[in-house]
Amino acid sequence: MTIRRDIRRFGLAMLPLLLPWGAAVQGAQVDIGPELSRLAEQQGFTVTGAEHVAEAVGRAEGDEPVRRLRLLLERFDHIIVQADGGGIERVIILGRATPGAVIPKTAVGSDSGAGDNAEGGESGAVIELGTIRNGGQHSVRVTLEGAEGSRIERVLLIDTGADTLVLPESLISALGIDEESLGSREVQTANGRAQARVGSLSGLWLGEQRIPDVDVAFLGDDGLGSTGLLGMNVLGRYQMTIDDETNKLTLTKR
Repeated sequence: MTIRRDIRRFGLAMLPLLLPWGAAVQGAQVDIGPELSRLAEQQGFTVTGAEHVAEAVGRAEGDEPVRRLRLLLERFDHIIVQADGGGIERVIILGRATPGAVIPKTAVGSDSGAGDNAEGGESGAVIELGTIRNGGQHSVRVTLEGAEGSRIERVLLIDTGADTLVLPESLISALGIDEESLGSREVQTANGRAQARVGSLSGLWLGEQRIPDVDVAFLGDDGLGSTGLLGMNVLGRYQMTIDDETNKLTLTKR
């Protein structure tokens, strides 16, 4: 399955409820919630975060499904997940975009000035990382920072269905985390709800960009395997695009 995920600033609008998918009405204004529900039923995709568009109104135009959804959601940060053949599999709405926000063009690793102590400031606001492809899934290499600055490099599956960063329990001691400091709670993953031990990492590095104090959930190795999940408590900080053709993840600081 080929998956393309975007988080863009697009405004919610679409064709009126009685019009077929291919009928273009340039600039038509619609209630976003009902129109999004209609399109989801018609095209067979699921919607997460629909509460963010309650009572919102947007424009409806364009014939191509993904473009129409992007225009529909132009004033909201969102993710569109596509399957092979261009069909839409899932739409995730993260919230209303910040008005007037400018997307910086500086890339980490160029002249951004984001050095070893960068902590998600203005410098290095765009992160580009190569992904590791396994069928329709993409993974990315990150660095986990534990107690006393210890670091472990790890390949994590990019998972927009996970609420948080998820790691195998076997890494708790490797990261120097005191097990008694961990709590317990149920977390949401792409495979459903699971009981986890929860705490925080001192930091997580995406290339040269450091995110401090990242919440993490540890699951048993038998259920998670040797991998981990890069979830929305990290990904949701950025506008995100995965390019299937070049196997590249681009993260733009929101």
